[in-house]
Amino acid sequence: MIIARNIYVPIMCLAGIAIGGYARANPAFANGSIPPYVWLLGLSFLFDVTLLALATRVAIVPLSMNVRVLGFLSGVVLYMLILHFFGAGSPAA
Repeated sequence: MIIARNIYVPIMCLAGIAIGGYARANPAFANGSIPPYVWLLGLSFLFDVTLLALATRVAIVPLSMNVRVLGFLSGVVLYMLILHFFGAGSPAA
């Protein structure tokens, strides 16, 4: 049996770190038309779709809404902390 929350929260944390690092390296990405934290919502959606597809073959404990919010907020907080502590990058020329 797969417990989805044990996979979901670490994935969202790693994605928050990766998006924060990419936004730090490319300030145009952070200032684009789509805010970087929306990519975390997209990743969450892909995880849910994958979970639904796997549920037909494997026993999976589904995600509760509390875990979804915890995972998303942890990713956003890590993204914001990276930009705050390491700076938003050099301005685009």
